[in-house]
Amino acid sequence: MTTFLQLVVSGLSVGSGYALVGIGLVLVFRTTNALNFAQGTYAVLAGLTTATLVGHMPTPIAALVSILLVTAVGLAMGFVTLSRGGETAPLISLIVTLGLSLVARAVELLVFGDAPRTFGAISAHAWDLQGVLVQPQYVLIFGVTVLVTAALSLLLRRTVLGNALVACSDSHRAARIIGLDTRTLGAVAFSLAALLGAVAGVLVTPIVPVTYDADISIAVNGFAAAAFGGLISIPLTLVGGLVLGIAENLVVGYVNPQYELAIALVIMLVLIGWRSRREILAT
Repeated sequence: MTTFLQLVVSGLSVGSGYALVGIGLVLVFRTTNALNFAQGTYAVLAGLTTATLVGHMPTPIAALVSILLVTAVGLAMGFVTLSRGGETAPLISLIVTLGLSLVARAVELLVFGDAPRTFGAISAHAWDLQGVLVQPQYVLIFGVTVLVTAALSLLLRRTVLGNALVACSDSHRAARIIGLDTRTLGAVAFSLAALLGAVAGVLVTPIVPVTYDADISIAVNGFAAAAFGGLISIPLTLVGGLVLGIAENLVVGYVNPQYELAIALVIMLVLIGWRSRREILAT
């Protein structure tokens, strides 16, 4: 039982990172109709940059610099990906962002090398709860994920920018009619998604060392979490990320670590198939 609980605790922390990546995917898709395959790149770039900078400055400053850098990269990717109307076909956006992620991977390999990188967690001490070790970093990741999810929900509901983004997600044509710059708003959605991915990368790297080619597995897990919410629901994406993290950890602990990525793919395909079947039956 102790082993099971230990796997669940660590799975919640990793799943929180998946949830942040998935929420970024949902935000971009709802606002621009684009599938951003580069979402995993944001987490990798932030993790690698922070791990490099911590030797030259305090960790919080290194993390902040990395997050700001990745947010700017996301903004640029948004302008490159989106058409003048502020939206693009899902297949086209998938191809464009995949190409951008491959370019980013090549740059990361040249700059950071191929060795796994990490940096110290907020504390080396772990709390012992009836034999279950809970690292402060686990609590930090989970807490920040919940707070960021709540803050994003408030942003979309209570601010002018949020209302504009929601208007774009409801109807691009109507948003343009009332004078909204849908392309700029779409790029802002990309930058917010990059920020979420960067936060995930900075938080998870201390417990899971990151390499330049980890972006695909991160993106796949993010897509699986987003699929849980149908690519439209932020709260369900949060739940999906947590469930996915726990499921993967249980597989790693009880079955075989090689099946970790396969779990995300299976969950994603099952959810997509189930939702497609529901839509067909509804018509």
